[in-house]
Amino acid sequence: MSVVQQIPTMCLNCSTVCGMVAKVKDGRILKLEGNPKDPNSRGKLCAKGQAAINMVEDPERMLYPLRRKGPRGSGDWERITWKEALDTLATRLRPLRQEQRPEELVVLYGRDRTNGFLERFTDAFGTPHRLGHRGLCSLNKRMTIRAALGDADWDTPDLEHTRFILNFGSNFYEAHQGHVGMLQRAAKAKRDGARLITFDVRLSNTAAQSDQWIPLFPGTDGIVALAIGHVILRENLQDIEFLEDWTNATLEEWRQHYSVYTPEWAERESGVSAELLTSLAREFASQAPRALTLTNRGAHAHENGFHNEWAILCLNALVGSLGKKGGCCWIRGDVNDTVPQPGPLPPKPKARTELSHPSVFPYVNQLYPKAVSSTIFPYIAEGKAKVDTLLSYYVNAPMSWPEGPTFVKQTLLDEEKIPFHVVIDAFYSEMAEVADLILPDATFLEKWDLDARNSFAFKPYVGLRQPVVPPPGECRDIRETLIDLAHRIDEDMAEYFPFESAEHFVRVWAAPVPGGLEGLKAEGMWTSESASVPYEPYLTETAYTLGDPNISVDEDGLAYLRGEDGNWSVVGRVWKGKIVKGFSTSDRRFQCKLTIPERDGEIWPTYHPIRSHQDLNEEDFVLTTFKWNVHTQSRTANQAWLTEIVGDNPCWIHPRTAKAYGIQAGKEFRITSKTGELVVKAHLTEAIHPRVLAISASFGHWQYGKTAQGKGVNPNGLIPDWTDPIGGGQAWNDTVVRIDMVAEAAE
Repeated sequence: MSVVQQIPTMCLNCSTVCGMVAKVKDGRILKLEGNPKDPNSRGKLCAKGQAAINMVEDPERMLYPLRRKGPRGSGDWERITWKEALDTLATRLRPLRQEQRPEELVVLYGRDRTNGFLERFTDAFGTPHRLGHRGLCSLNKRMTIRAALGDADWDTPDLEHTRFILNFGSNFYEAHQGHVGMLQRAAKAKRDGARLITFDVRLSNTAAQSDQWIPLFPGTDGIVALAIGHVILRENLQDIEFLEDWTNATLEEWRQHYSVYTPEWAERESGVSAELLTSLAREFASQAPRALTLTNRGAHAHENGFHNEWAILCLNALVGSLGKKGGCCWIRGDVNDTVPQPGPLPPKPKARTELSHPSVFPYVNQLYPKAVSSTIFPYIAEGKAKVDTLLSYYVNAPMSWPEGPTFVKQTLLDEEKIPFHVVIDAFYSEMAEVADLILPDATFLEKWDLDARNSFAFKPYVGLRQPVVPPPGECRDIRETLIDLAHRIDEDMAEYFPFESAEHFVRVWAAPVPGGLEGLKAEGMWTSESASVPYEPYLTETAYTLGDPNISVDEDGLAYLRGEDGNWSVVGRVWKGKIVKGFSTSDRRFQCKLTIPERDGEIWPTYHPIRSHQDLNEEDFVLTTFKWNVHTQSRTANQAWLTEIVGDNPCWIHPRTAKAYGIQAGKEFRITSKTGELVVKAHLTEAIHPRVLAISASFGHWQYGKTAQGKGVNPNGLIPDWTDPIGGGQAWNDTVVRIDMVAEAAE
């Protein structure tokens, strides 16, 4: 009699990577549930996690290596062996190294949770072109946090203990990174009396769960935050000690900068009343330090997203809630911080190109190199980067990039710009359609990996992703594909891949974890109980004292240690007679002003109106996009259980706007932008700003299997590649559109 196995692993149906347990019988997954040992999700699992069974059992999965026969994009393929496939690719790549042209290999990834293995391959090969979708996702937010705090690139709000939340454009009840753990803690805080205020152009599920939803005009989050700061400083509600001790400006400088950002100005720009902003400022300050801000794409996916994020983050500094219990906290979430990659590790490539380090984004190159995404295809099309081979892993650019279905697809079809294209994926996507060689990948339920995210328990942890069923056909874990490929290319590359298999690599990697791989295989998670991160990490005392002859302190309070070579390095900052860690910035203080290469002198968070929004006519509207709680970008529309819940993406339009154009609920109408046009179905709702149209992502596939095809529309053809000039993030929510035809004409 067969037994039901319970195998722990980690989800990868979105970026939250929750721990899960697979119930498996006779080689088939019966059910997926949350793993209670996960310190973030604590045993909970959303619909996406439970529906991951659909990935494994998808009848249209790619099972064998395929080589293109007809013209690129024709869909004419022939099955080949893995040996033929890898030999073909190795033969293509070997001359690039031999002829010292490694940068002509471009590796493009989407959800790369190999946590360093793909980078090991590109580093060993010598190409700087491990390029991802970061600039399309969260770059403006990450850049801001890295610039201002230095310690991390993502916030970890202490939601469980907070009393007041100002939420700017984050739908964390559905789709924020870490949303499963966040909503549990926020819900508990609300039960304990905390207040949640949400600014958003749309009544999201998070806004619906808030104490107050405040619709504002797109891209005005920054001036709203600056106006709240203005009131806090005007009414002397700030934390004076924190500002003077731990920010790089005086209280007088703060007041001078914020003096112009009146609630009245913010009201004219955002539509949010000055009276309400004044009231919220007082309430936010009164609850500090157990008060915090939340943000996501609603605030930062604009051409002014960096400044929006920065102004919002500064609110936490103003009231002294940074790093405090119930405040805006942070902890690094890279599993490699807890368990470093096993060696030998290859050196980092020295080459820099316009593709890896676009010269128009010097600040991004300084803080977050290889992260700008919207320039990739324009630069390839313009010849700014010479590409011999494009290797795409788990990415679907024709669906998920701005101008994806049009310009990006055309670029991928151009064999002069991209002579050879190999795709590693589990499904026949719109990206695979324009490949020359397809290598079938395993799904995350058939792979090995160590993983983690920033811990809401503020304790470092390590999770294991392990196969719960074997991959079907000839599908392979990408780690094994890259190990095999490296050994085929040359001996120098093979030196960095001394592993027999993906399991062998993870076993070596997991050795420092108590219990090693076997312990993780049994439990799924290991959490450090002794290394919990304290509140106020910047006050952590160092091992150095002021009386040490090798310590020198400058006029700004920075403590320097003289090394054996005679050179001095910063080790902390003097605070109340002690040398403490401080922030991980140049002067060990929170940065409320910055020196940025492309700007003259110091800059503060400032309101920069969206340029295309300045002269809007009555017939102009702003298009925004959003995510459902049951879908992840373009990756889940082929999962039947999820499309049964949400299988379409009509355009949200305010009834007043619809009436003016004669548009009826459920009827089609056409919207146009500078880059395209789209016929959409109308969803009439008052849960949207009257000047905004909103279309969710995830749909509009013309490949990706029968479950995905023919459902909804892809709005990205309407959205130009346009980025924040400082942060480098894509301006998803700035596109000006017009309603071109009423319903009857569109039909």
